[in-house]
Amino acid sequence: MAVVSFWLAAVLPLVGQQAVSGSVRVAVVNVPAVSEKYLKTTDLETEFEKLRQTFNQQREALQSRIDRTAQSLQEELKPGTEEHWERRKQLALLDAELRVFIESEGQKVESKIASSLRAIFDDILAATRETALERGIDVVLATDQMPKNVPDSSTQVRQQIMLQKVLYWSPRVDLTDDVITRVNANYKAPPSSSPPVGSARPVGGAERPASRNTLGARLFASGMGAPSFASGEGWGTDTACESR
Repeated sequence: MAVVSFWLAAVLPLVGQQAVSGSVRVAVVNVPAVSEKYLKTTDLETEFEKLRQTFNQQREALQSRIDRTAQSLQEELKPGTEEHWERRKQLALLDAELRVFIESEGQKVESKIASSLRAIFDDILAATRETALERGIDVVLATDQMPKNVPDSSTQVRQQIMLQKVLYWSPRVDLTDDVITRVNANYKAPPSSSPPVGSARPVGGAERPASRNTLGARLFASGMGAPSFASGEGWGTDTACESR
């Protein structure tokens, strides 16, 4: 209840101030749906797919060197000899090199993903402001809906319930399609021709997951986070090194 109370404390004073001079016009936007249909999201996913392929090729090349070195150590060299000892050190260095590569490259890509997700949200926020100002909207809320795949846990279900801020909205106040059209028009237009962004007070709630697991929707879905690149999650291969 603390989360709901905090949200009400932030929104109600705004509504009360506006009500003195007239009614407050409120609209909603489905942020994950906008992200999923944003052309920039598709372009970024293509870019990160290329990075994934390059990463896997380099990782596999290092792993192949490790496998060949380990095989020669077992089949060609006699244990206890100086050459055997030198090959073991070489194998350890290669294994360390692979681990450092996975960690360092993973951190670089995750940083790029974080920047891209923020850029997507900033573009959606700007398009929402423009649309709201054009329509005379005072407050825009993010729509909420309980995810269908909530685990069968009372604690997690309770957390999802606490995230719900907008329980009902009429389709006539849904600006999602308009924001999708505007954010894509802004993305395709030259920077100089983009309309100015006016000031508006963004008030957001938790967002529901989009239908597909896109780059933007992963972050903007309620209670979800982007997969870890360094761990190999979501990249189609196991990037863990085997100790030898």
